[in-house]
Amino acid sequence: MRLIQKCPVCNHDFLEGKIQILEEAESSFLAYLTCGHCHSSIIVRVMTLPHGMVGNAILTDLNSGEVTKFASTEVVSGDEVLSAHQEISQDAVFLDKLK
Repeated sequence: MRLIQKCPVCNHDFLEGKIQILEEAESSFLAYLTCGHCHSSIIVRVMTLPHGMVGNAILTDLNSGEVTKFASTEVVSGDEVLSAHQEISQDAVFLDKLK
C-alpha cells in the first residue's frame, strides 16, 4: 500500500484507518481507500506476477459495500449491452422519461 500514499484529488496523505482490504487472494488484493481530507475514494487492485507487482487504481463514487457487491457479479457481455440498447431505443416512453 506504500505505492499509493497520497490522494489523487487533493494530494493529502491517506490515513491507515481509511484503508479497507475488500478481497485477498494468493497473488492479489482489492482495497478501498478514502481520503480523510476531501472524502474521495479509490479502488486499488494489486497483483503479484513473476516479474513483479502490477496495480491499478480507479477514482470512484461507490462505497466499499457496493464495490464488494459488484466485484462478485457476473461480467456483462457485449451481446447483453446491445440487447439492452435495442430495448431502450425502441421504448418511446422510456426515452421521454430519460429526457
